[in-house]
Amino acid sequence: MTHRATPSATPPPDALRPVAPLWAFGLEGGWLSRHLAAGLAAAAGDAPRLAGIRDALAAWNVERQPLHPAFAAAALAAGRRLGDPPARRAMCAALARPGAPRPADAAWPALRDGPDPDAAQAFLAAALADPAAAPAWRGRAFDFALAKGRPRLARAVAASLAADASLAPVAPRILAEAALAWDGPAAGLTALADLDRERFPRFHALAASHCLAETGRRDEATAILADLWRGQRWHPGLTLRLHALARPLPPADLDALPGRLFVFLYTCNRAALLEATLDSLAAARLGPAVVTVLDNGGHDDTPAVCRRAADRFGPGRFRVLRLPVNIGAPAARNWLAAAHGPGPEDLAAYVDDDVRLPPDWLEVLAGALAADPAADAAGARIVAAAPGAARLVQSADVRLLAPDAAHAVRPLINHGPGPDLGLLATVRPCASVSGCCHLLRGRAIAGGAPFDVRFSPSQFDDLARDLHGFLAGRRAVYAGVCAVAHHQHAGPAQARDRAAVGQLAGARAKLDGLFDPARMAVVARRDLDTAWEELSDKWRDLRETRLPGT
Repeated sequence: MTHRATPSATPPPDALRPVAPLWAFGLEGGWLSRHLAAGLAAAAGDAPRLAGIRDALAAWNVERQPLHPAFAAAALAAGRRLGDPPARRAMCAALARPGAPRPADAAWPALRDGPDPDAAQAFLAAALADPAAAPAWRGRAFDFALAKGRPRLARAVAASLAADASLAPVAPRILAEAALAWDGPAAGLTALADLDRERFPRFHALAASHCLAETGRRDEATAILADLWRGQRWHPGLTLRLHALARPLPPADLDALPGRLFVFLYTCNRAALLEATLDSLAAARLGPAVVTVLDNGGHDDTPAVCRRAADRFGPGRFRVLRLPVNIGAPAARNWLAAAHGPGPEDLAAYVDDDVRLPPDWLEVLAGALAADPAADAAGARIVAAAPGAARLVQSADVRLLAPDAAHAVRPLINHGPGPDLGLLATVRPCASVSGCCHLLRGRAIAGGAPFDVRFSPSQFDDLARDLHGFLAGRRAVYAGVCAVAHHQHAGPAQARDRAAVGQLAGARAKLDGLFDPARMAVVARRDLDTAWEELSDKWRDLRETRLPGT
């Protein structure tokens, strides 16, 4: 089976904007994929020319999230119109079975969100062992396994599928995703060899391209993705990813930059994590950058870690500032900026103390700023790195939805589901980027307190700074081709107890209170306009480019 789409399924991206305004933001993220699928299904009834894209999206979604019965049912209906092979249609029919309820189902939300993941895993294992209930629980079990770093549970889902003759071909698909999530791209490539490409042609091509790119086989990765894109040109993420592969972002020559270059870290009582971060930083290409660590009121071995690191960076290239108390993240960022007085031409990177940086991270982020004069901040793709965690994207570019009755600021979660498959390894302008590792122009942090101390001890101060810049006509640029591994979970998901949840709720209220809903509606439209312009330009550029295989 090929993954070709019919000509009716590949109009220019602009044709979709009237019926699917958020299309340009991509298809990653569970809510967004469901929202766009529902919108296209409704629109296709009145606009037959959209029926091809509706069916292509249904076929894509079941391969991307095969354990969700609603996607399987839509793919089954689409498969009849697309002429899918009987084996694939039979698989979709089996996946669409909802499964029988269980007496203890009402207990699941509390277990899922509770402090004991072992109890939740035991509950899911029992559900998977019940043939009648298993169809309703495989998707939830696999999602939980990815979110909580439970590879054994993920493989139990595959075993449950293998025990059902009608679903046995789906087991290798789940095992391939598990291999990529926990064992890395080389293991992912090996696992893909067992996948039935007649049933999963799109997933196979996407995953193979990503694994090849991650293992240094860029030309092969580009050729596979180009072939997939030719048949699936309607897909916004494929367009942006292929463009990033075919026209790679030029890295900056750090020694030729017009201004000074700084790398800032702040830390408190996390000496072991800081040491690993400084190891990866010392191994990176930093040009003339001066690295400064702010010991934010700690009382552990951080001073010794910094003394050892100083020898690796050389004279005049490594500084330590020490404060007697922890002043919080926003104030620490401000303190670092004030201590160095960056000028308009300078660049300053803020790096969390629990990341692992690729060797070229600073060259990539500086190159992204050089290529986009309208951007004041450049950020990376943040991926999970904690021991046992699945390789999930924690943060990508921050897009804006229009305000609603509850919130003036509505960031769109546009990453996931499942492990990183490369669709977020792109370059594009946006409203904000992750503060785990971002590079800022000196003019963006010069003078005053660019990071709002009202968000102390942490949370949303980087987003608020980016939004103020966006309101002033500036923007950020997302250089997702740079992947930064992060030990702690980024963003709101790190809230683990009542105190943390309360602090997060307070920070969220402050964020909404700082921004006028009417103005946020205007900038949300601007963000969407920017995304559509970027998608359309890159789609047309690819159509005019001689891609591999043509």
